[in-house]
Amino acid sequence: MLSKKIIRCALLLFIFCCLCCVQSKKSETVAFSLGEISCPAGFIRGSGIGESEQQAMAKARADISSQIRLSLAVASELYEKQLVSGSKEFFEREFNSKMKQTTELLNAQDARLQAIKIVGNEIGVVACMSREDAAKPYLSELQKANDSISIAIKTALAQDHPRTKKEAVKSAENLRMRQIMAVQVLQGLGKNMELQENESYGEMIKNYGEFSSKYKIIWLGGDEQISQVLVSKISSKYKIETGACTHGLKLIPISPEAFCENNSSYGPQCSYLPALEGRSCADELYFTLRGQMVRGTGINDYNDAMRKLLALIPNAPFWQKWFEELDKYK
Repeated sequence: MLSKKIIRCALLLFIFCCLCCVQSKKSETVAFSLGEISCPAGFIRGSGIGESEQQAMAKARADISSQIRLSLAVASELYEKQLVSGSKEFFEREFNSKMKQTTELLNAQDARLQAIKIVGNEIGVVACMSREDAAKPYLSELQKANDSISIAIKTALAQDHPRTKKEAVKSAENLRMRQIMAVQVLQGLGKNMELQENESYGEMIKNYGEFSSKYKIIWLGGDEQISQVLVSKISSKYKIETGACTHGLKLIPISPEAFCENNSSYGPQCSYLPALEGRSCADELYFTLRGQMVRGTGINDYNDAMRKLLALIPNAPFWQKWFEELDKYK
């Protein structure tokens, strides 16, 4: 009886061991099989495992792109040191866009299937991409950036209009970033290439720095109550100065007076139609900002209506659009 139990236990143990070995072998087969497959010399190797060949190939391409992407960390540090306008948000948006393009592999079609292994429901693939093919889109990107940056720099240097100048500088910054990132990737792919020094870019940095340091936003409103409310609101977001305008943006409130009347339905009421001009120091009109009528209704008299109007103006809906426009000139 004892011997039968021993034999039964031994048999169960043997079956369990066999199942474990089979399962272990099965789970390891795809990964180990892929590990034995190499790519030709000068090629970048990527591997992936998925439930379909398409899914596995996508992972293999992502593996290749991650190897290319390693060069971009250095590009990020280098570019930040050359940032002109100080727009961290702009830099992060553009850099993340370039990172996303690289992560997606710009020329994914050139990553060719080298081998495929199928075990059960799992499919593993190895893909290979030549370094020459990997370099092609970055060589093209670099050439386009080289061709365009001089135009952007000339535009920035020639402009006195603050908005146009700022946009030209941002365009040049973006192109410089594209140059840096392309060169870094190409160096990582084994290309003997150096980032070209650009004296004009340095000149633009100096020019824009001097332009920004002298640039001022000047308030040319009067002593009216509404004018004081407007400048107080604008001053909460921008540095505002008064006096003579020599280099910058003049802000001029249009008709900063309230219109008060006795509304038969609501009582004493004061209204203001928002309007603001932005002009250069030479009096060139840059923009005219307008908004919906703001109304304050009093219970007792016009003074009460005026107090309510002045309290409503700083929180009126028109400020969102006004600040969107003023942001372009700060």
